[in-house]
Amino acid sequence: MVSVGKTATGSQTVARALAVLELLGQEGELGVRELGRQLGVAPSIAQRLINTLSEAGFVEKSLGNSKWKIGYKAFQIGSAFLASTDLNAATAPELHLLAEQHQVNSFLGVLRGQDVVYLATVQSGGPISITNAPGSRTYLHSTALGKALLLDRSDDEVQALLGTGPLKQLTKKTKRSVSAILKDLKEGRRLGYVICDEENLENVFAVGVPVRDASGGIIAALSGAVPRQRLSARAIEELCELVKASATRASRRLGSLK
Repeated sequence: MVSVGKTATGSQTVARALAVLELLGQEGELGVRELGRQLGVAPSIAQRLINTLSEAGFVEKSLGNSKWKIGYKAFQIGSAFLASTDLNAATAPELHLLAEQHQVNSFLGVLRGQDVVYLATVQSGGPISITNAPGSRTYLHSTALGKALLLDRSDDEVQALLGTGPLKQLTKKTKRSVSAILKDLKEGRRLGYVICDEENLENVFAVGVPVRDASGGIIAALSGAVPRQRLSARAIEELCELVKASATRASRRLGSLK
């Protein structure tokens, strides 16, 4: 269940409407009863929230079922945010370069709370289909983006972000202990990149590299993913250098000297 309180101005209705948008952004599609259950409100209240958001274009009904999804107006606002940032201008050419010239699915993500939030994804002509929409969240421990975002964090900070229990298993290769992730990060700091070898999705090999701003701090991460099947050691090395070069150029555009 999502915890819904009040906004700083005390409006519970606004807080609930925002929670609806956040839930739909995370889940993709939800029915009114499920929205009500996750919000902890009656279906009638959830329906009124949906009606108001729908009239304004922030949500819309999915074709073929009675579920609801994010509408065009929410997409417009999210797109405006991304377009207004220097980060978009710095990274967009690299994402398209990887996808269009090198057939590497490319991703841009940032750290928000204990998750990775995708800001941009670019589909290549390769066989892997991207299912991660901008605004959706994913795990820190099992993705190349997540590990790259953690490279400047201390061991204690990583522990606080990942928690103490066994980490969620996504595939048979997912690393489920914090110590294993810390080992990956130590190697990543030496190399300047991290890898994810079928740890988040089967038959997907990904490389992640931090994107830094003028202060030298990590503000985002860029990753590239390709099919793992028949991927040679030389091809892996070339992919790592390719993604690293793209992230480095993006960082340079943001004023980083690292």
